[in-house]
Parts: sequence; structure tokens; C-alpha cells
Amino acid sequence: MGSEGVDLLNELRNRSQIDCDTLDVELAKDLGPFIGSTSNQADAYLELLLPHRADLLHESLVLARQIGGEYTDVPFEELAFEIAASGRLPTPQSFD
Repeated sequence: MGSEGVDLLNELRNRSQIDCDTLDVELAKDLGPFIGSTSNQADAYLELLLPHRADLLHESLVLARQIGGEYTDVPFEELAFEIAASGRLPTPQSFD
């Protein structure tokens, strides 16, 4: 392969991005690094049904109740799901 082939291969590597479509942080750590970590709605829903996600789901419901008045155009269930699916609950200071 000539130098053009090697340059093209390097260019493809530089331009490729690997995304991890899971809420499983440990899996992402084991297989990463990734450019992004996202999840589609079905994956997120199925992941949130797992028993070890109960605390995250509960905390998301509590937070959705607390801030629901600020999002009157978003149904409670959708707000709670979006909070849980983000996998990142805000700290109490972020609401001050």
C-alpha cells in the first residue's frame, strides 16, 4: 500500500467516531473510550427496568415531583424518564 493508502486509513481513523448506546456505565468504561454515550428510548427504558437501577429511578421520580412545576408542558412520567435516562441527577445546589 502506498503512502496515499496509509494517509487515507489514518484520515478515516481520525474522522471515525464510536458511540456507546447504553446506560451501563461499567460496560462503557470496560469497552471505551467513546466519543459519546447516548441511548435510544427503548434501550433506556429496558435499562431502567433492571433491579439495580431502582435507586436511580426512585431519585428521578422524587426530582421530577420537585421540579415538575417548572415544566408544566411536560408530562410527569416523561420528565421522570428523561431525568433517569440522563443518568446524571443534579446536585441540590444546582436548583438554588
